[in-house]
Amino acid sequence: MTTPPPPVLHLAGAPRELGRRQGNAVRSQIHANIAALLGDFLTGAKTAQLEKITAWQNRLREFCFDHWPWLQPEIQGIAEGANIEPALAELLSFRAWQYEVYHAGACSSFALPGANGHTLTGGTLDDPRWLYTIAHVAPTTGLRFLSFPLAGTVWANRGQNEAGLALGISSLICPGVTFDLDQLVPVDLVFRDMLQHCTTIADIETRCRKFKFFCNLIAVDATGAVFASSNYCGDFTRQTSAQNTYALTNHPVGAAADALRARGYTGPDPGGFSIERLDQITAWMTVQHGRATVENAITFLGAMPQAGRVNNPHTAFATIALPQLHPHTLWLAQQPVTSAAFTPIDVRTGKPH
Repeated sequence: MTTPPPPVLHLAGAPRELGRRQGNAVRSQIHANIAALLGDFLTGAKTAQLEKITAWQNRLREFCFDHWPWLQPEIQGIAEGANIEPALAELLSFRAWQYEVYHAGACSSFALPGANGHTLTGGTLDDPRWLYTIAHVAPTTGLRFLSFPLAGTVWANRGQNEAGLALGISSLICPGVTFDLDQLVPVDLVFRDMLQHCTTIADIETRCRKFKFFCNLIAVDATGAVFASSNYCGDFTRQTSAQNTYALTNHPVGAAADALRARGYTGPDPGGFSIERLDQITAWMTVQHGRATVENAITFLGAMPQAGRVNNPHTAFATIALPQLHPHTLWLAQQPVTSAAFTPIDVRTGKPH
């Protein structure tokens, strides 16, 4: 049986047009996301929290439109295309349902020296597939890129841009730690900035120093250089590796774990299998160090989905990149992720090779 190529939503033009095209193309999906994520706001179930929600929205409107002014017309375009109120489009992009506690899906990311010393990177996005689209974005300003926004948002996350910069992300979940959420910037908007405007890992580090967000991330640029870090709302810890191998799931490791224990971190959430997935990636990288290929990574990520594994029933997407050799190619598979499901996509056009 032949696996069909994943459906890619093509968005091109000025910001308002990018939004309008998305709103028109996935209108029903956007309405479903609003019902699932913002339903309590619309039904009045969170009337008592309305003042906090409004303050969250106003703060992020001011911050985001000041730092990324092109997002405002794009969000307006989404509202027009999907026939929704602009305020609802803002609430989606600003993660309004997380104004009380920040949490996201469980994902896995890795980077290692592969065959001939070329850096291979990849991983998974684990969250409900129906929330997301696969989008190729060709803005009038900045770089073209391929990523996986939640339908109805101006987000980006795991993906790659035409400069050959590949980005892997994993939610950082820290039980026992209390953060000032009033300082938080939605991580997905930072990733959008990274993919649209960054070309090197130095650019990525600059964003990590500038913005306050939660995430484990691994970035690889077209030279094969790697930047891996745990980012925790104002601070970050850069990961180091003598073997130049990096793996991050959903808990802090090394110096990041030490720093967060001082803030009350009690250890990984056992329900997310974060330690188990990290161990699986580490074992695979130990065997594949200096020899890994795209085909090896496809076999690894495309193994039969199982609970507690890197590829599991919650895996919505998997990606692989080899930026030094193929700066314009992102191999991706959507749920159900299997070795036969991976398709090489040109990040300049959003079309299969």
